[in-house]
Amino acid sequence: MQRYFIDQTGLLVQDLVSLTADDSRHFLRVMRSQPGAKAWLVTGDGQCYLAQLEGEVDRLAQFRLLELQAEADRVELPVEVTIACGLSKNDKLDYIVQKGTECGASYFQPLALSRDVVKWDNKKAGQRLDRLQKIAKEAAEQCHRLRIPQVAQPLSLAQLLAQSADYDVCLVAYEEDAKQGEHSRLRLACQTLKGQSGAKVLVVFGSEGGLTPEEVAQLSQAGFQTVALGPRILRAETAPIYFLSALSYALELEL
Repeated sequence: MQRYFIDQTGLLVQDLVSLTADDSRHFLRVMRSQPGAKAWLVTGDGQCYLAQLEGEVDRLAQFRLLELQAEADRVELPVEVTIACGLSKNDKLDYIVQKGTECGASYFQPLALSRDVVKWDNKKAGQRLDRLQKIAKEAAEQCHRLRIPQVAQPLSLAQLLAQSADYDVCLVAYEEDAKQGEHSRLRLACQTLKGQSGAKVLVVFGSEGGLTPEEVAQLSQAGFQTVALGPRILRAETAPIYFLSALSYALELEL
C-alpha cells in the first residue's frame, strides 16, 4: 500500500485531507487509483492513518482518514541523530541521505571540509538541497518512517562547532583510530545512549579525502569524541550507514 506524508497536524478520524500536487499526480495518474483506493498517510505530527480516496478536488487527491495506526512510533530511533558529512560526489551524498534515512537518521548536515573532492556552487546549492530533500522524503515513505529527515544548508567546520553545544553527544568517525585497533569508544557511546530517549547525537564524517589532523584536533578541542567504525577503513558513503546500523543494534535490537 502506498504511503505519503502530509503537512497537517491535529487531525482526527473522518477528517478530509489532500495530498500535495506531486503526490496527487503519482497516486492518481501513475498509480491510476480510483475512489475507494486506500493509502497510509503520515501527518506533520507523526501520526499514521489508514485513509481512503474520496475523489479529486482541484487536481489534488482527497482522502478521508479511516483509522489511526497504533504503536507506529516504534519505527523511529529513540535518539535524534544528525549526520554531518563532507561534500562527497553527488551520487555518494545521494546514497548517504537515502540509506541514512532508511537507518533512522533525523538530520543531514553537509559540511565543507579541507579535503572535499567537490565544492558546491552557491547558485546550484538550492537545487542540490531540493534533490536531497526529495530523496529523503521518498526513502522515508519507502521504509515507513514517521518523519522526513531534514537536509540542511552546508556549514563550515567553524559554524558546526558553534552549534555543537546543542547536542548531548558529539562524535567524529576517525580512520586513524581504526588503524590503531581502538574499538571501545563506539561501544561505550552506544551504551551511554541507552535509556536516553530523545537525546541529540551529532556525528561528523569526512568526505572521500577524509579529515585532516587539524580538523580532528579542532573537533576534539570542542569536546567531540573520536570513534573507530570497526577494524576496517570504510568509504565516505559507507561510514554513516555503519554507525547508524551499530547504533540501531545497540538501542533497538540488543537484549
